[in-house]
Amino acid sequence: MRLRLASKRASRQIVFGQELSIVRALLVRRIFVVCLVLAGLTFPVFAQEQQAPQGGQAPPAPQPTPQPQPRQPTITPQPTAPSQSQIVNIRGRIITGPHAADTSIVEVRFETDGGQPIGFAYADSGGEFNFQRTGISLDQNLYVVVNIEGFKPYRERVYGGLGTGTFDGFVTIFLERESTVSVAAKGGASVVDLKQLRARIPGKAVDEYERALKESSKGNRAKAVEGLQRAIKLAPDFYEAQNTLGIQYLALQRYDDAESTLLRARDLSPKAAEPLINLGTLYYQRGETQSDAGRSEEAAATFQKAADVLEESIRRNPLSASAHSYFGAALYKLGSYDRAETVLNQALELDAEQHNARLMLVNVYTKSSRYSEALEQTNIFLAKNPKAPQRPALEKIKEQIEKALAK
Repeated sequence: MRLRLASKRASRQIVFGQELSIVRALLVRRIFVVCLVLAGLTFPVFAQEQQAPQGGQAPPAPQPTPQPQPRQPTITPQPTAPSQSQIVNIRGRIITGPHAADTSIVEVRFETDGGQPIGFAYADSGGEFNFQRTGISLDQNLYVVVNIEGFKPYRERVYGGLGTGTFDGFVTIFLERESTVSVAAKGGASVVDLKQLRARIPGKAVDEYERALKESSKGNRAKAVEGLQRAIKLAPDFYEAQNTLGIQYLALQRYDDAESTLLRARDLSPKAAEPLINLGTLYYQRGETQSDAGRSEEAAATFQKAADVLEESIRRNPLSASAHSYFGAALYKLGSYDRAETVLNQALELDAEQHNARLMLVNVYTKSSRYSEALEQTNIFLAKNPKAPQRPALEKIKEQIEKALAK
């Protein structure tokens, strides 16, 4: 007997699940740039090593569209190393119980054993999903992750057959209901019930929205944008579509479009935390771009703007680990090291897999000459991410920290 997917409470996380997969990699890249800059400033020996003749320069981190690159070598924050690429094809089904409704869509996320995102898919109303991606190097284990309000978090390794250039797998996900009253997910993401949407939004607009989500899950962000624009044209007050469109613009680095769209989403739902989290992310990234271009005063003002927006988002949703992580990063950029340390540790308390927060703590401790604590956080990251592509750079930083401690 086929079980139907999710009750009203078991609905798809549309916003911050996407944000984690879109944004986290961008923040990790920025954090590593700061790590390398700090290491160069703090440890003269490491700076000399960086200036020594090399066989080749480190390639810039791949991004959806080009950005001004920092002057220091960058580290690629991608979940897989550039080894032999595979075609990944994973099919599956989510089972929630005999009383599940058939109106919800659920996001299914895929990541490496180090927690670095690869992509995501959407389960249909029957609970079935299909994830396809090319150009992935499977030198790490692959995990499937589902987080739905009212159910216990799910994260399991995906097993499949590795043929010539192809990884095929099938997974059945049994979600277990929480025994107590649930609260918002620690990532701060909202959930959307299509049945509730159709009660207040024209059906054609919801159809466009649903199709846009599916295009986004395939990596077709341009098509997703077009679909969301059509949905908003049909229903200008469609908050979920506005907020999701802002996320798509952010991923495409169309910052001005993202800002205006997210401000509109904020106005449509004044009590929601998600538009503010996304706006704070946008302002942080814009500040990084301004800093890279040498516009330090402008960057400082933008980082302050990011900090203000993110602090307000945390007041609305104190359980958002990513909001804490970005807020801590913005405070670090503003030189508020003590406060940054507190906020970043709160992010890790909410989610121990917030690797970007841990790496930013390395920056905070190094800048404050607290090398023992910097070494501790570096070791934790390396232990949790044994095959992370950033490992060689962190090993060098660790070596210089150990030299400083030995003096």
